[in-house]
Amino acid sequence: MKVIQPGLFSIMRRFPDLRDVLRHRFLSSESFQSICKDYQRCSEALAYWAKSEHEKAPDRYQEYLVLLHEMESDIIQSLPKVF
Repeated sequence: MKVIQPGLFSIMRRFPDLRDVLRHRFLSSESFQSICKDYQRCSEALAYWAKSEHEKAPDRYQEYLVLLHEMESDIIQSLPKVF
């Protein structure tokens, strides 16, 4: 059984209908692998700021939420049109 890279797994969880396309893209593109790692880091930061009691936490959470949505849009746009 292969272990799925955490970033790819997170993206697959977000877009379950695109699992096969995402997996293929990951295996064939180093730049997509990098995007997956960045997506995972962003997701982790979002989770951190969601739990933080720091006074800046709401602002940081919002910044990472926007960034995550932008990354999701970029990911979808980078995929071959199969719809």
